[in-house]
Amino acid sequence: MSDRFSLRGIYQSFDQAGRRLEVLNGVDLTIAAGETVALLGPSGSGKSCLLHIAGLLEKPASGEILVNGRVLPTEDDGLRTRGRLQHIGFVYQFHNLLPEFSALENVMLPLRLRGQAGNAARAAALDILAKLGLTDRLEHLPAQLSGGEQQRVAIARALVARPDVILADEPTGSLDGANGAVIAELLLNLAREVQAAVLLATHDTTLAERADRIVRLERGILQ
Repeated sequence: MSDRFSLRGIYQSFDQAGRRLEVLNGVDLTIAAGETVALLGPSGSGKSCLLHIAGLLEKPASGEILVNGRVLPTEDDGLRTRGRLQHIGFVYQFHNLLPEFSALENVMLPLRLRGQAGNAARAAALDILAKLGLTDRLEHLPAQLSGGEQQRVAIARALVARPDVILADEPTGSLDGANGAVIAELLLNLAREVQAAVLLATHDTTLAERADRIVRLERGILQ
């Protein structure tokens, strides 16, 4: 497998109550195409901060983020936004679907933001929603869907553009055990199908064991 995604020497710190808080201390991580890495760590260990930096939502104090061997710009807000659109899909604990958009429209959105024509975006969205068993829910608003259905729509939205990287933050945390297991299986299988590198933050050891590899973040250091 080829390297798809890399973090090199990632540091992050914040000023808090008059002192400097070191959150990430030289994190290095490489994930291959089609590989899933589970990120474990106690609350406050820096998992969310690391995911935000990996997803170009915030810039690190220092370090590099690489996709397919190329360094992505982190200083400029506009370039980080472009990098997210081109390379990264997100799956959150709470689906973050747009409430006024149908399931189909939510899934089409990343492609439309990339400039893809409406017909092509619709066809791609229909295809992945069918794979996730949602053909009969296309025109439903998020409020009309069950929790498991909402999370499947969120997975479809994250994967429809065939991103290089999938970042998942507690993707089954709001679901019961049976629904969570189904969602985890769908997410990991589809990610492997598109050969995405997956970084999965979770407290669920059962979910973590489905990954190809487990890493632990403690006091800002990746074990």
